[in-house]
Amino acid sequence: MMLELLVIALGMGVSYFLNDVKLLSLNFEFMNTGEIAPDFLLILVIFFALYRGEFSGLWIGFFAGLLEDGIVWYILPETGEVVPLIGIHTLIYSLTAFAIGKSNHYFDQYNSAPIVVLVLVVTLLVRLSVWTLHGLLTEFNATYSIIGPAIYTGLFSPIWFALLAWVYRIHQGENV
Repeated sequence: MMLELLVIALGMGVSYFLNDVKLLSLNFEFMNTGEIAPDFLLILVIFFALYRGEFSGLWIGFFAGLLEDGIVWYILPETGEVVPLIGIHTLIYSLTAFAIGKSNHYFDQYNSAPIVVLVLVVTLLVRLSVWTLHGLLTEFNATYSIIGPAIYTGLFSPIWFALLAWVYRIHQGENV
């Protein structure tokens, strides 16, 4: 049990690190998209929600959201004070993972096409929710890209799912 939690935490740390360093980032200046990169942490949350169910997805989504919220800062325009915005990603990742975990029996977890569509749709919804909630709490960010990262995350998801399934030893019909 403790080793399993340690390996999950290590996977979250690696996913967070890959998000932070923008390992596979692309920049399409001619399309004015800015820099886009796959969201490794969200793929990890979706992976565990699909394969382990709503309870595991909820907790992994909660801690992954806290990690993601650790880098969201806002500068108050009146005072110039920098304040963290804790809770936006935590709430959205937790609710998303719970919903996916609750409906995981509707998805073919071992076929790449439904995984790509699921990750694409979930990433679109999560990014739109984060942008909306962040805008309601502070101000709307005009440069926050939604569609580009969602497409890139969706297309990259089968590779990351295969790697996660290998690391966590999840095979067809077998749960860890």
